[in-house]
Amino acid sequence: MVVCIEPSLGMFFRINTNPRWQTPIKLEKTPNHEFLDHDSYLECGEPLELDDYIVDDSLKYNGIIGTISADLAVPIYNAVKEAKYISQADKEAIRKALKIEI
Repeated sequence: MVVCIEPSLGMFFRINTNPRWQTPIKLEKTPNHEFLDHDSYLECGEPLELDDYIVDDSLKYNGIIGTISADLAVPIYNAVKEAKYISQADKEAIRKALKIEI
């Protein structure tokens, strides 16, 4: 499962079941995250760039299955700031997509 983190650049973060990945943010299965089967982690270390065809095909068959709570925007951005493999330009694009003011 993935989360779109920056739509105009097609950047996504993975959702994993354990925090072994870089800069994880815990996603608890709560009413805000009903689409999760159990508590999980958003991997904020290196975005995936998915092909438009893959994204469009997934949306066609599955639709949007859930959204991450807006309350996690600041913790996600804080993790992104610490990520080793995200360029400064991509960090800035993610900040703007998350609507974080500096």
